[in-house]
Amino acid sequence: MNPSTFLSILFTLSLIFISHAPLAAATINLKLYQAVCIEYGVQVIPNIRGCLTALESDSRIPLAKTYVELSRSIIDQAIKNSTIAQNYIKKLMKKDHSSAIKECANEDFDGIIKAFKNALANVFRNPKTARDYLSTDLGYAGKCLVALKDDPKYFKVNVLIHKVYFFTEITKFSLNHLIHK
Repeated sequence: MNPSTFLSILFTLSLIFISHAPLAAATINLKLYQAVCIEYGVQVIPNIRGCLTALESDSRIPLAKTYVELSRSIIDQAIKNSTIAQNYIKKLMKKDHSSAIKECANEDFDGIIKAFKNALANVFRNPKTARDYLSTDLGYAGKCLVALKDDPKYFKVNVLIHKVYFFTEITKFSLNHLIHK
């Protein structure tokens, strides 16, 4: 068998398995957040354990019985983490007067938090709009990363921004269950 044919068949089979992941998760009685972490692990970053640990840090997330509850709980956690990140960057801004830190602390994180709050307000009545707000959120996080230019002295800020990316992506997976039901 030609190697490209073999890879093509393997790729097709993997797409079939991925498309049936929510069905398989429901069949083996996973909690909603566990199913979303598996989807995240398959489609974004293969770190399911890290995803589970991050989501289990909020006791409401493992208890969610619907994807509306799950999405709201994840977004609440995202707002909390983004606010903590913004406060850290504002403290850093007192020592580091660079325009990059000022932009991230004010304009970018204000936009991130506002996008999460707008998404939260739309979870129940319009999950697609909520997901669109999360895309806006990624734009602000990206602006902040670009402004910092991967400078090693901003390592902790970069880590905080990557948490924003994580919560945004994981919420999108949860919202997709509401959009495609």
